[in-house]
Amino acid sequence: MNDDYDVVVVGGGLAAVSAAKWAVESGANVALVTRGWLGSIGVRGSGASSCGATEHGAPSFNRLTDCSFDPDEFQQKIINAGLGLISREKVRLFVEEFVKLQPQAKEVASLYNQPGPYTLGTPLIHHYLAQIKDKITTIPHTTVARILVHDGVCGGICCIHEKSGETFSLRAKAVILAAGGSAGLFSTHVHPECVSGDGYVLGLLAGAKLVNLEFMQIFSMTTAPTRNLIHFWKPEFLHSVKNAHGEAFIVNYLPQGISLEQCIQENMLHNPFSVRDEASRYLGIGITKEIQAGRGSPAGGVYIDLRNCPSFIASRQYYFLRYRGIDAVRIPLEVSMGFQCCNGGLVVDNDMATETVGLYAAGENAGGFHGADRLGGNMLSGCVISGKLAGQAAAAYSRKATMLSSIEEPKIVSLLGNQPHITPDQRGAYQQMIQEIREMAQNQLLLIKSREGLEKTRQKLDDLTVKAVVVAGSPKQLPIELENMLLLSRALWLATTSREESRGGFYREDFPGPNLTTKPKTHIVSLEQSGNIKLANVIADPEWDPDYQNKLTNKRWG
Repeated sequence: MNDDYDVVVVGGGLAAVSAAKWAVESGANVALVTRGWLGSIGVRGSGASSCGATEHGAPSFNRLTDCSFDPDEFQQKIINAGLGLISREKVRLFVEEFVKLQPQAKEVASLYNQPGPYTLGTPLIHHYLAQIKDKITTIPHTTVARILVHDGVCGGICCIHEKSGETFSLRAKAVILAAGGSAGLFSTHVHPECVSGDGYVLGLLAGAKLVNLEFMQIFSMTTAPTRNLIHFWKPEFLHSVKNAHGEAFIVNYLPQGISLEQCIQENMLHNPFSVRDEASRYLGIGITKEIQAGRGSPAGGVYIDLRNCPSFIASRQYYFLRYRGIDAVRIPLEVSMGFQCCNGGLVVDNDMATETVGLYAAGENAGGFHGADRLGGNMLSGCVISGKLAGQAAAAYSRKATMLSSIEEPKIVSLLGNQPHITPDQRGAYQQMIQEIREMAQNQLLLIKSREGLEKTRQKLDDLTVKAVVVAGSPKQLPIELENMLLLSRALWLATTSREESRGGFYREDFPGPNLTTKPKTHIVSLEQSGNIKLANVIADPEWDPDYQNKLTNKRWG
């Protein structure tokens, strides 16, 4: 295997494959490094965009096939959904690139008109791979442990073979991070297990910065026997929501003046959790609190009974869930609130370049295209657009760059394979700590945040850090799986603690409304040389007017 490349792409989903396609078509020698088998669906290496978690998901390119499509109106909707936390320059870039894809819109739409659960990123991933698979080097079953950097310049990646646990390096003039979001930080999500926020940590450790990390799309999803997004687009789907004791509970969480019908009707307009309206939030809050109170189902959900709901039984979603092993005619669904995707990512310019020379980002690893909320389908479209921009820019940069002659490789300890550095007892202790982080993040950093919960999180992370060092036996190094999760948790904790308001998909129980006294500020997280995490505030949209949010009232936008 050749160890030197113009461009190395890290990831296996739609953004990664899009980046590889455009880089190779721009003349670069490209390697695509992925966990598991590239192009598989819903397993390691597939990427979140092809996890098969919903039968509805498709890029928003179908807008381009509508003769009434208005780019200016689309741009305003994106700005509006971002609630002041998205740069208008980035929105203009997104819409300009979006419109450039109009000639391909009908072809893309045809890919999504096939029978069966062929949705989300899967059709485009297979379509792009068919075009480039013989032109790139694919390196499967490989985890990228660290980006190799010298004097602020990216020079390649340090990898671990997932079966043997052996480490090796690839030199590259440019690296594109497209490794997916931070789903694996939480115990409830709809992603392959390999999507654990590594791209964010790799970027931070390489000198890049993170933006809007605390803004996530949180969605209702089944918890057993398979995890799937579930859309409630008709009010009758939510008329039988009960806890493990058979009790209807949503009304218990509604404040005076808010009816159950208003809560349900507002939720119909977007489905993902959001506080931009008045009442829909109480559906997600109620479900989350019932589960946290111990009144949830065995699989960590509540029950939604659709057995006598003809409109659901007649829907494509019913048949999709049957394909996934869930029969809504036979048993009530077990449903929770979980992580779908992150609206933030690494700080990038219009070429998707980070502040580290030669390091680019795409997909959920690229921040700036989405704000506090986002329009449905724009995450997948963003994968294509950011992949295209990153692939083209990385290829262009590689034509001028010089391959770094040598870079000191870091020492890597990992839970992969059978590394001699880790005993069976240590392995078990590390895995238990990772699970504790996921449960803590699910309860304190996902849907409901509060000062009390955030203080518990800080103490928990401090305790786990001390415990991990004791288990490792100083001066031994922690395995990267635990080290990465501790760092990512602290970054998310800092961004969450610093946002004393509720906005879009972000809800602070102790600050239930938006801060209207100042312009909304995005939080930029970086890593100091000392290893400490630092936070800075930036006004992303100086023109933002809080009254803009009313423009989406009573209209479907999510």
